[in-house]
Amino acid sequence: MKLAKTILLLFLGLLIIPIFSIIILSFHSSNGNPFKWYGVILQNENFTTAFILSVLISACTAILNGSLSFILALSWFNKRQLFLVLIMILILGLLPPDILALSISKISQFVGISDSNLFFVMIGLTLYTLPFGVLLFWSRFYFIEAATIATAKDIGIRKFYIVTKVILPLSKATMISCLLLTFLLAFNEYPRTYYLSGSYVLVSEFLNGKLSSGADESIYAGGSITIIITAFSIIILALLSAFFSRRRLSVKAD
Repeated sequence: MKLAKTILLLFLGLLIIPIFSIIILSFHSSNGNPFKWYGVILQNENFTTAFILSVLISACTAILNGSLSFILALSWFNKRQLFLVLIMILILGLLPPDILALSISKISQFVGISDSNLFFVMIGLTLYTLPFGVLLFWSRFYFIEAATIATAKDIGIRKFYIVTKVILPLSKATMISCLLLTFLLAFNEYPRTYYLSGSYVLVSEFLNGKLSSGADESIYAGGSITIIITAFSIIILALLSAFFSRRRLSVKAD
């Protein structure tokens, strides 16, 4: 047990120390103003444009992936479809991101819209986040009793209404989790956006370029902003999970 705790603490240290070091460095300034670099990065038009564009793309990707993940995850209730979807998400999960992004990039070049089209960025990010979304829904569907679905079928409820009136309401918390997780993964993704964004620059590309050039310490402020957004989303997810858990317990108690 002590060894396990020690390994866990070391892992958490390796994970947390670099994150906090970025935040601490973002407040370092020679003129005594701890928010100097935040002012610099927020006044950078290239950063604000990349940030807004990344938020929009990530939000659209979250909605698209949430819908597709839910639809594909319904294969849980059909063993033949389940096998096919499992093979698909294994391929998407194991395929190197560079190879997949280059393949999509070639398709965009073939249709002649590779220079300034963000549609393929959304496609690449959706294919990247799809396995996570499907697995999230499967983890929820595991706890939906087969008798519930069988009873709905026995009383003559159509499949569409079983999905919309039974399965979807029971999966609200999972849908919210999928949307938030997809948003965070898409917002912080670099390889796929690098290959697919064309003439546009997203926030991950902007920060990587600034890190490579080593221009000034505003890179730490930009990185801290993305960390704060990630932490805020995780807190929202935790609060929502606690809310739905209490709600389920109160319903069972009644």
